[in-house]
Amino acid sequence: MEGIKTHILLLFLPLVIGNVLHMIIVKKNYLKALSIPISSTLFGANKTYRGFLVLPVLSGFIACLNAITFDSLQASNRYALFIGTGLGVAYMLFELPNSYLKRKLGIPQGASSKKYKILQLCIDKIDSLIGVFAFYYFATSVTFETIIGLFLAAFLIHISLSYLLVVLKIKKSI
Repeated sequence: MEGIKTHILLLFLPLVIGNVLHMIIVKKNYLKALSIPISSTLFGANKTYRGFLVLPVLSGFIACLNAITFDSLQASNRYALFIGTGLGVAYMLFELPNSYLKRKLGIPQGASSKKYKILQLCIDKIDSLIGVFAFYYFATSVTFETIIGLFLAAFLIHISLSYLLVVLKIKKSI
């Protein structure tokens, strides 16, 4: 499972499209009944049940759709659904420790540290990626060297996409 096309179809597209659609759902306040914070005091009001449901479902659906659409993916529909859903869950879970730390440091939700802005930007992008790539490494047959390359590519994509979503006024901050 070393082909870049596989990683694009099974990893990058489900997460990128899933996250963009999730941000649109948040911006338009769709599924409002699920926008209940998991714990406002621990993680802030922006970490909601909606995110924990929507992102895994969208990522799983997109990965499964890719498996159905692209024969070259050579992944069963169930396996693709498992990978996509697992990536969405890992993404959401690994955002929680950083949110918790930001609340403890008194940094408002959606804001960044005034003193360590670049460091926090990196941590904000890396936290979820650590979870995503830990899951991807253990759930697939990808090598550790490939994981490192994919991680670096994902970091650049994550920052670029966040910037684009801010420019398009879908997201409030990078």
